[in-house]
Amino acid sequence: MNKKLLTKTLIASALVLTTVGSGFHSSSNYNGINNVAQAAETTDGQLWKNVRDALKEANIIDGNENETIDVNYKLKNGSENKISANGNSNGDFSKQNIDIESLTTINIKKVNISNFNERIDANNTWKNLTNKLKGQKIIKDGDKVTIHSKDQKDPKISGIVGQDFTEHKNYMLYKKDIDKITIN
Repeated sequence: MNKKLLTKTLIASALVLTTVGSGFHSSSNYNGINNVAQAAETTDGQLWKNVRDALKEANIIDGNENETIDVNYKLKNGSENKISANGNSNGDFSKQNIDIESLTTINIKKVNISNFNERIDANNTWKNLTNKLKGQKIIKDGDKVTIHSKDQKDPKISGIVGQDFTEHKNYMLYKKDIDKITIN
């Protein structure tokens, strides 16, 4: 074999091995090697913290000891699990590895509410919440996200992530009444 061809072959082999070994590669087929993308993982404590931060930034909660946030998520075996903490927790209380897109339901309990009469725009709240969760890669385009209120007169604020959401513009929800968010 000539020296030039041998050098090119070695360089090409090294590139393929480096690319395959790094984990940063496409799903192309190199010499019969099929690369499969893996689901992103996080810990359940980090998922809880990211959800809590998104709720705070969307002005749904204040993030204090008077609020309890339950985060429900699916496990790889199909069963569900829940992690719960007060709104002022730092999220480092649990380290179980889970799929980052496993979130199914957020339940919010509030007691001794200081901002009892505060109202928030339903449309803007939905958009802010979904943008924050999507930015954390917790939800993705195509997911249906619904904000529920314990006031039976309020509609469910529901939409598909990635689609234009204009329903419920100027509809004001009492912040204290938002008690559940579902992701399908």
